[in-house]
Amino acid sequence: MNTLYLGIDVSKGYADMACMQRSGGLVSGGGQFDDTPAGHAAVTEWVARMLGQRPDAQIVVGLEASGGLERNWLRLFQDLGATRHVKAYLLNPLAVKRFLERDLHRCVTDALSARGIARYLRDGMRPQETPYEPHLEGPLTLYRTLRSAIERQAAVQNELKSLLPRVHPGLVRYCRKALPAWLLTLLARYPTATKLARAKPETLARIPFLTLDRARTLVGEAKVSVAAQGDDDTGTAVAFLAREIVRAGRTIDDVRENLCADLRGDEGVRILISIPGIGLWSAVCLRLEIGPIERFPAPGSLVAYAGLDPRIRQSGDKESHIGISRRGRRQIRAILFMCALVAIQHNPAIREFYARLRAAAKRPKVCVVACMSKLLHLAYGCWISGKPFDPDHAHRSKAARGATQPATESTPAVASEPPALERAPGITSRSLDAPVSQREAKKRKAAAMPQTPVGRRMRGPGTASPHHCTAPSPGGPP
Repeated sequence: MNTLYLGIDVSKGYADMACMQRSGGLVSGGGQFDDTPAGHAAVTEWVARMLGQRPDAQIVVGLEASGGLERNWLRLFQDLGATRHVKAYLLNPLAVKRFLERDLHRCVTDALSARGIARYLRDGMRPQETPYEPHLEGPLTLYRTLRSAIERQAAVQNELKSLLPRVHPGLVRYCRKALPAWLLTLLARYPTATKLARAKPETLARIPFLTLDRARTLVGEAKVSVAAQGDDDTGTAVAFLAREIVRAGRTIDDVRENLCADLRGDEGVRILISIPGIGLWSAVCLRLEIGPIERFPAPGSLVAYAGLDPRIRQSGDKESHIGISRRGRRQIRAILFMCALVAIQHNPAIREFYARLRAAAKRPKVCVVACMSKLLHLAYGCWISGKPFDPDHAHRSKAARGATQPATESTPAVASEPPALERAPGITSRSLDAPVSQREAKKRKAAAMPQTPVGRRMRGPGTASPHHCTAPSPGGPP
């Protein structure tokens, strides 16, 4: 099938288009089209004319993510794809930029950018680029709006907490972690220590979750408070912030329930909630943040997309491990942190994994981050296979592998262990006679003496674990 590559550079109110053949030549008829009904009609006519001249052709359309300006054009080509051979892709601008930088061209115009996108579609499109999903456009827009509202609510909460030490110092100890509902109701009614000092404990006790004993304590502390601000304007500001937090919380809860109800039947959400530790809201957030799972060729790609891949810098004899990269979606890491804490308690696979890391003297936070990566591996495996989580899958697979390789009485115990990895071609020896640095010489000397108390990372790859080295190696020093 003949393929045409249509690159679109989107601007506010218009878009530049360039269509390239597989040979690299441009198809006539491209140019600039307005984001209006007339402009969309002109694009539709142009596409129909190209497909009419090439009945067996397929058009691959690529648009860079442009802050929402590309959505109208994406919808147009998605509608065209329902009746014609048109497939639209939403591209990562950074990937396109890095691809075009190889030519060392310095001129940048809208027309050249459209041509460069077409060339990227023809020569450099990554396997991770996936077709546009119109059915998730609405939920994704609502999710991002909801996420922004949650961030604004957190900013208002921080503003209220910053006022309490000078307005209500006696209440600070009740909101060090969060703002309880009874405290917000109290601040809305009695925003300053002066007003709280004149309240009756019996009246305060009518607030839900506020006991009579605590009400008496609060009134007593308010009477001797050292608050610096107790004027009416400050009280109005505190009451406004408290009511705003309550109102925003109720709205966010309602919108969250609606979004969860809309995506409860999604295949990805259905599989994610089958994993112990991932609730419905977390599953919805992960589904929208990750997108289609087919864009990731391996679970390691998904881990890197979340910024949980380990950073290792190695050059020559220098090697440093710096933790995770943190270059991916920070929202995914924020979601997975709480999921990992729950999974450590309720997911048998994660619980065993966490216990094994703690037994190896890993720090608790390091173990939690590793469990976050493990959760992504489980989510990828279940999601890509379309099967819900099975806690006994790993044990059954291990038993099946053992059954296919039965050990006999004449077979030594080490025969069931996996064979050691062979060295890569070209690495024939690690001699101390080579003109290597002092650090590399120490690694090679330690690798030749695995019984020495040196870590496996220092000894290098291919050496035995110190837990299995109870006697000197044959021919080694005494």
